[in-house]
Amino acid sequence: MTTKIKALLSLAATIVLFTFVVIVARFTVADAPQMYVLFIRTLVASIAFLPFFIKSKVWNKTKFKELILVSSLSTVNLVFFMWGIKYTTASASQLIYAAMPILTILVTAFFMKNKYSLRTIIGVVVGFTGILFIIYTSAVEKGETISGGIIGNLAVVIAMLGWLAYILLSKKYSKYFSPVEIGATSLLLTFFVTLILAVIQYNLEHKGLILSRNLILAGLYLGLCGSFLTYILIQYAIKYLSPLTVNLSSYIQPILTTAMAMILLGEKLTMTFLFGSMMVLFGVFISATLEFYFRNTHK
Repeated sequence: MTTKIKALLSLAATIVLFTFVVIVARFTVADAPQMYVLFIRTLVASIAFLPFFIKSKVWNKTKFKELILVSSLSTVNLVFFMWGIKYTTASASQLIYAAMPILTILVTAFFMKNKYSLRTIIGVVVGFTGILFIIYTSAVEKGETISGGIIGNLAVVIAMLGWLAYILLSKKYSKYFSPVEIGATSLLLTFFVTLILAVIQYNLEHKGLILSRNLILAGLYLGLCGSFLTYILIQYAIKYLSPLTVNLSSYIQPILTTAMAMILLGEKLTMTFLFGSMMVLFGVFISATLEFYFRNTHK
């Protein structure tokens, strides 16, 4: 099995694991404060990562300070996602992440001076229009449908931008650090930030941490499968695949998440959400998938 096939399989496994992360997170934060849940998640992941972190002595490497800065983008993603998922739906949150391939194209066009066809530009416009339509719909419907709430959706947008930047920049540092080292640094940093945020949320809401069976099981899944395994797998994929290929997975995940959310969370599909979803997915297909196909068949 070639390295690229292994990387693609790692990416596929990440998609499946992340799908259930969204479902479990949305279910759990309905009853528990978001930062408490994230604290348990990062605590479990940090315990799993700590032996590898200590053994590798990653802090002695020359690029470690830069890695800390890159890892802070992962922290932005985790914090804003966990906070925002309480105020939106699982389906809407993942549809927002579907904009990542489009944003990847924009970033490479503006900062790396990559040239793209009219077809790609049209796809970007269509995809962004779909995202804006869903955010507008969430404001009009006031969070009462599958489109979610506007506050939650905007928080997830910030989370998505953090994750996009993390993927793009960590590609550079995969030359100097292993997937485990990058994942460990990211999760340990997030753990300490989340500890502070959990204390702040407690002081604001005065809700104690009740370790119910559901919360413990959710924390174990989110920490081990949703953080420890996924961060290793995604970093392995980032190391051997292009950023665009990695980000293309973000428009497969909304389909899986919506299907699972309808079954497990009782989310109901509406025509407005379906229309916005089709615009986003069609925009990504035109701008990213077709562009990738034509570039490789017309070399």
